[in-house]
Amino acid sequence: MKAVIISKKGHIEYKEVQEPKIKKGYVKVKVKAAGLCGSDTQKIFSDKKSLRLVKTSIWCHEISGVIYETGKEVKNFVKGDKVIVNSLIRNDEDSDITKIRSLGKDLPGGFADYIVVPYKNLRKIPSNIGFEEAILTDSIAVALHGYHLSNSPTNKNILILGDGSLGLITGLLCLEFNNKVTLIGKNIRNLKLASDFGITALRSDQIKDLQKNYDIIFEIVGRKQDNTLDCSIQCIKPNGQITVLGVFEKGYYGNILLRELFYKEGKIVGSNSYGFFNGKSEFDMAINFLKKMKLQFSQLITHVLPLKEFKTGLDLIKNKKSSKAIKIVFKP
Repeated sequence: MKAVIISKKGHIEYKEVQEPKIKKGYVKVKVKAAGLCGSDTQKIFSDKKSLRLVKTSIWCHEISGVIYETGKEVKNFVKGDKVIVNSLIRNDEDSDITKIRSLGKDLPGGFADYIVVPYKNLRKIPSNIGFEEAILTDSIAVALHGYHLSNSPTNKNILILGDGSLGLITGLLCLEFNNKVTLIGKNIRNLKLASDFGITALRSDQIKDLQKNYDIIFEIVGRKQDNTLDCSIQCIKPNGQITVLGVFEKGYYGNILLRELFYKEGKIVGSNSYGFFNGKSEFDMAINFLKKMKLQFSQLITHVLPLKEFKTGLDLIKNKKSSKAIKIVFKP
């Protein structure tokens, strides 16, 4: 089969590799759509320490496809089923999030013709959802997890720092729960889309116009900078919460306004992937939101490319100002 191979030094090749073999309790999925995540591009472009810790050369954790083959003891799925892949492989809902294995990081992911997955990690794609749209389930689940960690706000004043796909998804979910949402970023197309959704959208150079009384702030930039956390601390109201979905580079030490945060009795909460809320799978909840809000979420997919044009996709993300890329999906 063909796959995109990414070395521990970031070298990228589209080449022939051995097709994975089926085993008990697993299914082989013919990949139909594979999403490019911001955490992937961050590793490739800048975060070399994290890149070297990835245990597989085949990345991608945003995956949908068709079941090609089933192993022994597989239940409720047959060849030909259209499926979404939950990339997190855990023993139970109480698994330590820092020890959970994931496809595209610990095990081969979806930038390939085929992937082998535990059948329990599959969900059937709803009839009104296409393969490309289905890959958004992972990001919706991530945003939903951050929302739950923020005490599931309703009728609150919310600020989102970051206008990428995850920032826009978080904004849509917060609107769905009747919150007042402001989003700040630097990509004109993304800000226009946020405004069309009903979000108050501000450019980064309008930061002086931000209020100082946000109940919840979602930091969704990360990388190797601390300006967004400083801004969050200045804009959070007393007893407010900053929830961090942005991925900061491994080993990065930031300088932030701790005294002001403590003076306000505010708190910073980290958010990592997704899991369960009140005993229910956040991944399953995300599928329901995708079904309900398909029209809005589908607008985030700006480019669909053949997998062999992976490097072109990277260039589009690297030059978002001119390409106007938000979410890129590859089709093997």
